Amino acid sequence: MLALAAAKRATGERLGNRVLATEARVTLVDGALAAAVLLGVALNAAVGWWWADPLAALVVLAYSVREARHAWGEAQKP
Repeated sequence: MLALAAAKRATGERLGNRVLATEARVTLVDGALAAAVLLGVALNAAVGWWWADPLAALVVLAYSVREARHAWGEAQKP
């Protein structure tokens, strides 16, 4: 995901396409969230840190709430 985000950003800049550049940021966040979940599961399996997976879930939850509040605010604008 991180390589895809970098490629989208570079292509968006070369084409002058703001939508593609924004999509690159979304893909970057998607990759970061996936990495947080993967890290939590890996730490749980490798070191026995049972709390790492729920912590990763809290990171995803916090980001989801932030995005939902932003979307709600945008929807309320006339």
